[in-house]
Amino acid sequence: MLERDGTGNAAFKKVKLEENSKELRYSFKPGLLTLSDDVLLIIFFHLDPIDLLSLSECSQRLANICCDKTLWERVDLRPHRMSHNTIMKCLQFLQASTKFLATQGFTSRKNSVYNPTISKSFLKTVSRNAPNLKTLILENHIIDSSKLILEDFPASLEHLGIRNCVMTNLPGDRSYFLKLNKTLPKLKILDLTGNDWFPPHSLLALSKSPSLEELILTGCDVRDALPYASLAANFGFSSLKALDLRNTNISDIEVTCFNRMSTLRHLYLCGSDNNQIDESLNIDTSVTDYSIVTFGGGPGDGARMAAHGFGGAGPNAVGAEVIILQVGSFQRTPCKLETLVIRNYPGITDLTLKHAASFMKSLKFIDVTGSGCSEAGILDFKNARPEVRIQPDIISKV
Repeated sequence: MLERDGTGNAAFKKVKLEENSKELRYSFKPGLLTLSDDVLLIIFFHLDPIDLLSLSECSQRLANICCDKTLWERVDLRPHRMSHNTIMKCLQFLQASTKFLATQGFTSRKNSVYNPTISKSFLKTVSRNAPNLKTLILENHIIDSSKLILEDFPASLEHLGIRNCVMTNLPGDRSYFLKLNKTLPKLKILDLTGNDWFPPHSLLALSKSPSLEELILTGCDVRDALPYASLAANFGFSSLKALDLRNTNISDIEVTCFNRMSTLRHLYLCGSDNNQIDESLNIDTSVTDYSIVTFGGGPGDGARMAAHGFGGAGPNAVGAEVIILQVGSFQRTPCKLETLVIRNYPGITDLTLKHAASFMKSLKFIDVTGSGCSEAGILDFKNARPEVRIQPDIISKV
């Protein structure tokens, strides 16, 4: 029996509300599909492409959201080593908004050279689905050059990376990069890091590209490249600004060629801890003062040095001079380096620092870590050119 003051009715309502609340709490099961499309899109933006591929197979609604163009502007598949079939599934999501694509293969696996991981159908799909692609990076892949030619790559590319790849069936009578200037007319950056198959004569083909601004050959072997480097540097590379030749077994005689590249602003050289001489091949793969002092000026104002051998002063030092002559029948303005990295070369001494301080007027950064430069030489350079950053950065104890 309810009381007339209504307190019993209020208590009944309270019990009823608590029961309804419990029923609602048990019946409501929050899940992915309860979120709005806008919220899901924000969440999906932070997922990897492989995760989006999995979600797209869960429901039609999720598949539609996974296809949003904002999710596929930058596609980096390198965190996952995928099979060719899985990669091809991901490529179906590429769109006109896609500007970046990177993949990783299986070159570290045994017998992988018998199973190419980049096919012609791969590049055809990329070209069809992502007509505005700017960057394509292929790492640790197997490429059969007889089936996948340079003309198969998207003509829209501005940055092409073929890194640590195995290239089989290379043509013996021409460069794989022949007609690069016509096939990839917009190419600005070419990264060939870690490719021991790279033949030095390909420098000529690469040098014909009028748009190429950065060439990365880290880990490639460019020994015996003198004739190709000389011709390429004197008559090609009309737009090249950055050249990376770290760990390439390059020697003084090739390095001297690159001072003729008037557009060059950044040069990266680095030897291994034991780079001085390749005794097995009887080839000097060292970089010394001999080549570096040819940079920064023409004959008579820095492009000459005392002939003290390849390491500066030595037991057979003489008073004569070595003059680097102009190659070719025309004068070409020497490059104005802004960045010079010459690491792990004991033959780089204080002579290089003195030359750089006097003749490399555009220099902004120099790295002589692991070289034969002394602390006093580094301090003298800092005093002469305080606006230039130098590594190692020796601090005066005074």
